[in-house]
Amino acid sequence: MYRPVRSIVVAVCGLFAFSGGGGGGGGAFEVSRTLAEDPSEKGDNCLDLNGSLGTCTLPNECPWFVQNVIRVKRISYVDVPKCGFTRDDELICCPKEDDLSRLGSNGDQPQRKAAQACRNFQRGISYIAQHIIEGVEADDGEVPFIAALGYSTSEAGRKYAWGCGSSWIAKKFLLTAAHCVRANQRPIVARMGTLNLEANDDRHVQDSELKKFYPHPSYTSKSKYHDIALIELVTAFTFDQNVNMICLHTDTQDMIPTHVLKASGWGLTDTDKSRSDILLRVDLSTQPLAQCAQQYQSQVGDANGRLASGVIKQQYCAIGKRHASGKRGDSCVGDSGGPLYYSDSRADRFFLVGITSFGLGCGDSASIYTRVASYLDWIEPIVWPDEASLQQ
Repeated sequence: MYRPVRSIVVAVCGLFAFSGGGGGGGGAFEVSRTLAEDPSEKGDNCLDLNGSLGTCTLPNECPWFVQNVIRVKRISYVDVPKCGFTRDDELICCPKEDDLSRLGSNGDQPQRKAAQACRNFQRGISYIAQHIIEGVEADDGEVPFIAALGYSTSEAGRKYAWGCGSSWIAKKFLLTAAHCVRANQRPIVARMGTLNLEANDDRHVQDSELKKFYPHPSYTSKSKYHDIALIELVTAFTFDQNVNMICLHTDTQDMIPTHVLKASGWGLTDTDKSRSDILLRVDLSTQPLAQCAQQYQSQVGDANGRLASGVIKQQYCAIGKRHASGKRGDSCVGDSGGPLYYSDSRADRFFLVGITSFGLGCGDSASIYTRVASYLDWIEPIVWPDEASLQQ
C-alpha cells in the first residue's frame, strides 16, 4: 500500500543514532518527527529523493542510506524523505535497486544535476496546499513556480497578450512547450507572483524580459513530439512567498495511479485567447500510455503528422479525476507550456512531471504532456553547466 505522509507536525529535539552495517560507523543526527495519516509500516511504498517509488525501511537496513548518509556523508539526513515512525523507530524512504543509478549508489557516483539543484532550493518560503478542489481559484503562493508568457500585441489598452504558461526551474531558466516559442511568434516577457494577470496594483508581480530560447532540436511544428523548450531570462526572479522554483521529476516511469497530479493555469493556449483572469488549478491522475494511445488512434499517421508514431514514451498522459457525481474535473485548466506537477509536503517541494502539450478536449479525454524526465540529458547541460550553477 502507498501511504502518503501528510505533513511534518512535531519537532523532536534530540539525537537519533544509527549504526551502519558492514563495518560502517554510526552517526548522530538531529531529526524532525514526521507523522503519517496512518501508522507507517516497513515495506510500505513511498517517494524517494528523486520522486520515484521507494520502500519504507529502517535507515541501517537501507544500503543507499548507509553509504551516502552515514559513511561518506554525501547527502544530509534532513534531505532524506521520511515515512514516519513505527513504534519508536523512524522509517526512511529507501530507493529501489533500479533507482540507485539516478540517486547515486556510492560516494563516487554523482546524483543527477536536476536532483542536486532541487536540494539547494530555498526551503520554507512557499506554502504547499494540502487540499485542492477542482476548478476553483488558486490561493496566494499555492503555485509559486508558474510564469505566464507575454507576447507583443497591438490591442488597445493591453501591454501584453498572455499566450502560454511556463515553470521556473533554475535561477535564469523557465521550462515550457516548444510550440510556445516558435520563431515567428516568440514571447517577450515572463510574469510571476500574481494570480490575476490583469491586476495593476499587485505588489507581488515580477516581470522579466527573455534573453534566449532553446526549443528542443528534434521539435518541428508539424508534429507533437519533443514539445519542450527552455527560456533564458535576462534577470532572475526574486524569491518571496509567491515566487519560488519547482524541482524536476527525474523518474521516467509513470506515477502510481493513486498519486494526485495537478495542472494550473489561466486556460491559455496558442490558438484560443479566451481565458480566466484568475489562476486556476485542477487535480488529475495518470492515464497509462496504452489506454491514452487508444483515444488518439485517429490521429496516428494523419495528414498533419501530429502523431505519426502514436503516443510515445517521451509523452505523458493525465486525465481529470472523476468525482462522486460521475463527472471529471476540467483538464483544460492548464496552459499550453504550463506545468503538470505534484507537491511533496515532506520535502517542502513541488516536482514538475510534464509540460502541457495538447489534447483532444476536456473532461473525458486525457491531455498529452511532454515527459520532463525523458529530456534531462538535454536540459541539464544547458541549465546547470557547472557546479556553481547548481547553487540556486
